[in-house]
Amino acid sequence: MSSNVTVKVDARVLYGLIALVAVLGIFGIGWWLGNQIGPDQTATAPVTNVQEGAAPGVNVPPPVPGVTDPNSSAPAPAVQDAPPASSAPVSVEEAPLVAGTPRLWLPEVAETNFVYDFGEIPADNAVEKDFEITNLGDTELVIEDVSASCGCTAAAVGDSTIGPGETTMVRVSYDPRHNQEFGKFVTKQVRIKSNDPLVPLAEFTIQADVAAQ
Repeated sequence: MSSNVTVKVDARVLYGLIALVAVLGIFGIGWWLGNQIGPDQTATAPVTNVQEGAAPGVNVPPPVPGVTDPNSSAPAPAVQDAPPASSAPVSVEEAPLVAGTPRLWLPEVAETNFVYDFGEIPADNAVEKDFEITNLGDTELVIEDVSASCGCTAAAVGDSTIGPGETTMVRVSYDPRHNQEFGKFVTKQVRIKSNDPLVPLAEFTIQADVAAQ
């Protein structure tokens, strides 16, 4: 009589054992990796540009140039003064004189809204005219610069310092050949920079009807 015993194992039981071993293996690998990393190596989000008074973890944007930080004691950067805008002189009727100040006035062109018309001029010649500058104030008027809006127009002043109640002349010339402005009606600006506190950059206009060449 034979003593051999045959054990039959159901396939579903075998597959279940294999799956259980696989799950245990995954959990084992995870546990080992967790011990290798450790609790002290947890990654944290970087915090940049933290300013005093800001909440933890809040990223404060960098300051904008020219804008003062209210939390900073550093002085704001100096802002350069913009150049004065040109405008027509102001009469004593529009603004009363202030003691101790000069006042630039252009009597000849004041009657025509500070515009002088040369009228019809030839295309092959320059035209020029002297304009009077008067100091209506009670202290010296200093002419710092006289300029024109283009190279075709030139301006030159006589005396650069004008006493109270005195006058000087500014000579203005225009040459249509410079920009070949033939057969055109042209307007140019003349600007006078001075120490007049009310209008530091006075302006008047010349115009002409240039003949065709």
